[in-house]
Amino acid sequence: MKDLFRLLLSLAAIFILTGFMLTGCSDEAPEPTEEAAATPTVNVGEAIEWRYPSTRQLPGVVSPGKRAVLSTRVSGTLTSVPASPGDRVETGDLLATVDAREVEAAISAAQEKVAAAQAALQQARLESQRLQRLYAEDLIARVRTEQADVRVSELEAQLQAAQSELKAQQANRSYTRLTAPFAGQVTETLLDAGSFVGPGQPLVVLEERGRLQIDVPVSSELAELLAPGQQLSVLSGSDETMTEARLVSVIPALNDQGTGQRLRLSVDDPPEGLRPGQVVSVIVPTQRSGRQDSGDAWVGLPQAALIRRGQLTGVLVVDDSNQQPALNLRWIKTTAPPADAENLIPVTQGLAVGELVVLNPSPALQDGQQVSIQRTDQSLGEE
Repeated sequence: MKDLFRLLLSLAAIFILTGFMLTGCSDEAPEPTEEAAATPTVNVGEAIEWRYPSTRQLPGVVSPGKRAVLSTRVSGTLTSVPASPGDRVETGDLLATVDAREVEAAISAAQEKVAAAQAALQQARLESQRLQRLYAEDLIARVRTEQADVRVSELEAQLQAAQSELKAQQANRSYTRLTAPFAGQVTETLLDAGSFVGPGQPLVVLEERGRLQIDVPVSSELAELLAPGQQLSVLSGSDETMTEARLVSVIPALNDQGTGQRLRLSVDDPPEGLRPGQVVSVIVPTQRSGRQDSGDAWVGLPQAALIRRGQLTGVLVVDDSNQQPALNLRWIKTTAPPADAENLIPVTQGLAVGELVVLNPSPALQDGQQVSIQRTDQSLGEE
């Protein structure tokens, strides 16, 4: 019996020891799984060389293609202003009229002078012809015919003067009717009917907005890089709508305090949101080619690879020199891209061509964190 009891105790001890061993093995098994979960996988791409010219954004002021401040050359009361701000008018449409009674009276007086001068000239010519016949019959002296010829010349001059005065008064009558010199939009009427106006006083402002122009102050160095006919991109509005403009000419700044040049751009088919008086941003290239003068290559990155923290811009660079890749938060400098940059942002400092950067970085990623990398099949310049 004692031997049997000892055998049972030995078997029980063996079972208990085996249970402890199995329990210890089950506690250590999850550790590799937790370590694997702490290493995230990131999508990376290789930084490519910037292949576009560098640019700058310069402010420009939009103005209409044509703008006329219309006035009259006569004095009088403004009798009517049929045009209102915002009206579309065609060439020759009536915009305003001035009281023309004095001008009409002057025209009537000039017409009477012309008629009197014509009658007197006709009578003088008949008299000259009569005296010529008498002189031919040797009935009068030569001096009589000469005096008649002088009288005819004097009356011809008086007739010409009367006719010139009549034309001048008729021109003044045309100035009492203010008409549109070109098709456009009335933007302002400066006086109402009943106001007294004088010569040269502005009455109506007319603009042609089917074509707009933009003036951009620019340095002489940048102006030398541009040529008439070149296409430049214009950003307007809060949503930065992009419009193409054509460089018409480079105008020297010749005023007292002016320096540099002024670009004159033309927008032949402006969008609805682009209006005169707006301040827009014009993207101007700062070099002739895509390579920098120093010989250093810039880097092109998509917007999704950038990290914005206040005024700083950075990217997560992957350091794969060790066995386990790690992240390196690096601050960079960027510049404004041209219009045809295919959604790339040019990096001018802080990143080298060929380095790996994280695409669409998660906010949970940290500087120095170890990661597993997965290369994208697309280049950084593609979506």
